[in-house]
Amino acid sequence: MLHHRIGVIAIVAVVLMVGAVAGGQRTEFREMARMMINNLDDEGPLGGQPLVREAPRSQKSAAKAMLLSAILPGLGQIYAGGRRGLVSGGLMATADLVSVWQYVVNDGKGDDRRSEYELWARSHYDIERFRHYVRDTVVVQSGYNEFGYCTNEDIYDSAACWQAIELIFPLADEGSGSYYDQIGIDEMFVFGWDDWDPYDVPNLDDIWLDWIPSDGLPEGLPSSTPNRDHYNRLRKQADDFYAKADRYAWIMVIGRVVSMIDAAILVRLHNREMAALGGNPRLTFVPRFGSNPGFRIALRMRF
Repeated sequence: MLHHRIGVIAIVAVVLMVGAVAGGQRTEFREMARMMINNLDDEGPLGGQPLVREAPRSQKSAAKAMLLSAILPGLGQIYAGGRRGLVSGGLMATADLVSVWQYVVNDGKGDDRRSEYELWARSHYDIERFRHYVRDTVVVQSGYNEFGYCTNEDIYDSAACWQAIELIFPLADEGSGSYYDQIGIDEMFVFGWDDWDPYDVPNLDDIWLDWIPSDGLPEGLPSSTPNRDHYNRLRKQADDFYAKADRYAWIMVIGRVVSMIDAAILVRLHNREMAALGGNPRLTFVPRFGSNPGFRIALRMRF
């Protein structure tokens, strides 16, 4: 009888393994195994103890899956398991790692270009050159009322004169982000570039006459130089690299959100499947020792 039961149980084990491979037919194989075992005689070496026992269901945590996906997209899918989880998880993890790599590369290139244009500015732009041209040319020729502290002998005040100049031409402190923006974008600060030649213009003596700040640069006055143009090209390259890095950063953020949602869905589907199947199929051999001489072997089948 024992050999008969072990033979039947072995057949059940084969059926279960085939069922596990079949995937979608696991429920039918489980029911077939139950029917085969329940047809066995309850008497005999196994002492009437049930061969089929329900194992605790293998539930997974959606919160854990989402946390893993937040750390690295795809980890939550891999944790959820299944062919879809492994494939989609691998693809998402690969995409995120590529995005991280591209972000680091482009951000680094942006930093390199920024270092280049800052060095170029330090080598070719002089704040004092800019200020002296404004004081000696713009202030003297324009006759703008706010410059009275600079030109009117009756009210002349050096500190007030420079304050008025800085109010009309508010150039930021050297080395600040605004400073690098102004000398590249605002044409009014072109006077500080070392290759800007204010004398290479017609009617130099009266070019600033009747000038007011809202007019911008007087007509005919050079608004750029080769050094300034090169500086702006470097700035544009840096901005382009930073913009590209930002796009990859957004891809990383969106990828994590999508992965977290997808991982939670996969875990929910997994838990539903486990609830329907009663858990993961597992076979275990358990020796039993009784008061009588000898021992018995039970085969537990867990679904």
